Amino acid sequence: MSSTEPVTGTAVLDPATGITPDRAPADVLHRDPFDPGPAVTNGEESQTPAPRAEALWVRPSDLVIAENVRRSFDLTHYPEMLESIRQFGVLEALLVERQSDGALWVLDGQIRTLLALEAEAAWIPAWVSDVDPELPDNERRIRTTLMQMNVNHRRVPMTQADDTAAVALMLDLGASVTRVAKGLQLKRDNVKKAAAIGASPTAKGLADSRTFSLDQLEVIAEYERLGDTDAVEQLSTVRSFDFTYRAKRIARERRETRARLEASLLYAAYGFGVLADEPDTSTTDARFIATEQLETETGAPVTEDLIRGDAARWAVWVDVEENVDLVDRDSGDPVDPDTVDWDTNGDNGTEPAAGLRHADSVAWRDRWTPAYYLLADQLPGSGLRLREPEMSGTEAGGGEDDSPAARAERTRQAAAAAAAERELDRLERKRVRVLNTRGEAANERRREFLVRVLNRRKPPTQAAAFVAESLLLFPDLLKSDGAVRTARDLLGTSVPTDELATTAASATTQRAQVITLGLVLGGYETLIDKSLWRNPYGRLPRYLTFLAEVGKELATGDETTDYTLVDVEQAAAALIDYRHIDLDT
Repeated sequence: MSSTEPVTGTAVLDPATGITPDRAPADVLHRDPFDPGPAVTNGEESQTPAPRAEALWVRPSDLVIAENVRRSFDLTHYPEMLESIRQFGVLEALLVERQSDGALWVLDGQIRTLLALEAEAAWIPAWVSDVDPELPDNERRIRTTLMQMNVNHRRVPMTQADDTAAVALMLDLGASVTRVAKGLQLKRDNVKKAAAIGASPTAKGLADSRTFSLDQLEVIAEYERLGDTDAVEQLSTVRSFDFTYRAKRIARERRETRARLEASLLYAAYGFGVLADEPDTSTTDARFIATEQLETETGAPVTEDLIRGDAARWAVWVDVEENVDLVDRDSGDPVDPDTVDWDTNGDNGTEPAAGLRHADSVAWRDRWTPAYYLLADQLPGSGLRLREPEMSGTEAGGGEDDSPAARAERTRQAAAAAAAERELDRLERKRVRVLNTRGEAANERRREFLVRVLNRRKPPTQAAAFVAESLLLFPDLLKSDGAVRTARDLLGTSVPTDELATTAASATTQRAQVITLGLVLGGYETLIDKSLWRNPYGRLPRYLTFLAEVGKELATGDETTDYTLVDVEQAAAALIDYRHIDLDT
C-alpha cells in the first residue's frame, strides 16, 4: 500500500487547519512535551505539574492519522513489521491526542496504525493526551512537527552485537530456532548464524564494525567455539577481500592436520612421540636428529626394527603422497592399474572391456610415509652415534694438509654442508605442502567466483574478446578431458551436452554469450590443479589476468566481489616468483 492510497476503515487525512476546536473541559491539564519549562531546576524536582495522559487500548479504526512529517513511504516495504504485528500486535504505544470533539489523532505511529489495520489487529496501545485548546494552530503544528522529527530521528537502534547476543540468549533459555525465527521474522539459517555470533566474544565484538558479513562472522565464531585461537586471530585481522581465501586455506590446513594426526595414531600406540611439523635438524642445538645422521656403534645403518624396539626415544613425522595407491573402492585391497578400463570413468552405463574392471570400482588413496627422529637428549644410552659426514675426494684432503686440525675442519665443513642441504630439502618439502594447500584453496575460491560470474544475465565487458582470443590461440581448449563437464558445473546445470546446446540456441544473445564463456572457462579450469603455482607459462597467465580484470569490473559496478588474484595465482600468472611467497603468513 502506498502512502498516497486511501485506507479503508479509518480516517487518514491531514486535519483541517485554521479551525479552532471546541475548548476542552477546564479540568484538563496539557503541557506540550516541547514546552521550554524545565522539568528539573537546580537539581530539585520542578513544581510544574505533569501533563495529564491516559494509557488506553484503542481500535485502529477509531483513529485519525493527523498531519505527519513522514509522507514518503510504502507499506509493502515493511513485511517484517507487518508479520510482527500479526504475531504480537502493536508493541510500542502510539502517541495520540484527543481533540475537543473526542476524535483521536495519531501524532506518532501512523505506519503502525496502517499495518495494524492490514493485519486486522483488534486493539492498539496508545498514550492519549488532550489537546490544548488555547494553543494557536501554527504553534501546535510546529510543536507536533518537532516532536515527530525527534521521535523518528532520535530512536537508538539495536547494535548487531546486541542483536546476536539476544538471539543466543533465547536459544540458551530453551527457545527453538523455529520459534525465534518466526518471532523475529528471520530465516532459520540467519537465526543459527546470529546465535553462533552472539555466543562468540570475538565475532560479536566485530559485528558492529560492518567489516564482515554475517557468514564471515559465523566462520570466526565457529573457530572460537573450537578453541582455535590461531584461526580466530588470522580471520579477525585479514582484509575483507582476502577473507574467503584465508578461510578456505585454514579449513584445508585443519583437514590436513587432522588427517596427519589420524595417520600418526598407530605410531603413538607403539610409543612414538608425534610431530606436528617436520623438524629442523640443521643447527648444532637441534632438538631432533634425523635417522640418516645416525648409525649403530658398529657403524651399521639404523633400521626401522631397531627404531621400533626403542620407540620411547623417538618421534615420528608422517608425510603424505597424494593419490598414489590404487585400491578397491569397497574392500581397500590394492589394484593393478593395468586391470582397469579407464574409458569407463564416470560412466556407470558403460561395460568395461573383457578382462578389465570398471573405473568407478576403484579409487586412488593417499600414502602416509613415516620419518623418524631421535630426541637429541636421548642419544646417550641409545646405542647409536652420529655418522661421520661423507666427503668428496677434495673434501677428504687428497694432496692437501692432512693434519688432525685440517681433517677436523674439513669434517666440520662437510657436516655444515650436509646440514644445509637437509634444511634446503626440508624447506622445499614445506614449500610444496604449503603452496599446494593454498592452491587447492585458491581453486575452490576461484570456481565459486566463476559460478557468480556465469549466473549474471550478461557477460563481462571483456568476455567476447577473451573468448575469441582463447579459441584462436588454443583451438583444442574445449577438447581437454572434462572441459564440458566442468563448464556444466560452473553453469549450474547437469543436463547433457545436446540439451545444453538446445538451451544456448533458444537463449537471449547475452545469455548465449555467457554460456559460451562458461565453456571456455571450463576448458581452462580443467588444466589447473593445486600445483598451479609451479607453472607461470602457457595458457594460465592470460586466463588469470582476465579473471582479475573481471573482478575489478564487478567491484566497480553495481555488484561487489572479493575476487583478486591471491599469492599462488599471482605466481601462476607470472606476476611474482613462487619462491618469494611467505610460507608462514
